[in-house]
Amino acid sequence: MAHPMFFLMPQWQGSPSARAMQLAEGADLLREDLPASALREVPVPLEAGDAMGTPVARLSSLVRAREAARTAIEPALADGRAPIIVGGDCATSLPGLEAAARSVDRLAVLWFDAHADLQHPSTSPSGSASGMTLRHALGDGSPDLVAAPTIAADDVTLIGARALDPEEADELERLGIAVLHADAAETGADSLRSAILERIAGADGVYVHVDLDVLDPAEFGSVHSPVPFGLSVAQLTDAIRAAVAEVPLAGAAICEFAPADSHRAAEDLPTVLRTLAALTSGTGSRPAQAGAA
Repeated sequence: MAHPMFFLMPQWQGSPSARAMQLAEGADLLREDLPASALREVPVPLEAGDAMGTPVARLSSLVRAREAARTAIEPALADGRAPIIVGGDCATSLPGLEAAARSVDRLAVLWFDAHADLQHPSTSPSGSASGMTLRHALGDGSPDLVAAPTIAADDVTLIGARALDPEEADELERLGIAVLHADAAETGADSLRSAILERIAGADGVYVHVDLDVLDPAEFGSVHSPVPFGLSVAQLTDAIRAAVAEVPLAGAAICEFAPADSHRAAEDLPTVLRTLAALTSGTGSRPAQAGAA
């Protein structure tokens, strides 16, 4: 797909953080740097919402936001434009994944995240949907959030994960999901890039999920749960550029931009824009200011 469409989705209800509303503030900052002609805003409920009798916290608001995203994305998909969702928690990735899965025969999924997002609603310690996103994308979890269509575990590559619950580790092994660890990437960008290109070979499209906590806290701090020993910004953006040069971008999400204050925002916003520029590098279209980041 060429010429992506950006969807600003300031959803915070899927986050387990007490500072979840910082995601909405991060979305406001991103709005100013995205091209207005290629930007659509997804309405997210203002209220926290309720669990609807399930183990998933704030589920009612999450369901409404997801339906709004599906509605917003559909015209872009019909025009052959890859949806890139920005500005919210990890659960915002679901409608983009669904759209991408419908658009191609074989979808490769690159999941850049410090966490596996494979928690199950029945055993999640927080009940927060962000930690269940990949589980729902694979077809398991709360019926209200399970993806349609689902994605195939064989086509998923988890990159930079280093904070896994024991149950998530078991699920990764059971499903046989490929994992490229952050420490394995220390040998250099070339080895990470080569491993990713091998994983996506033969796919008709690639979906790129980026939780910004995949980055090392020494380089990026605007996340709620920083995890040491992550990827460098250069490793992340180089890997993304290589992937979208090899396989057409079918969709993406950049999640969890949550600057604590204006100083932190000014320091970290260029990294988010640089990541967006990497995503759009294979299409000839990019955020207005990202190329200078």
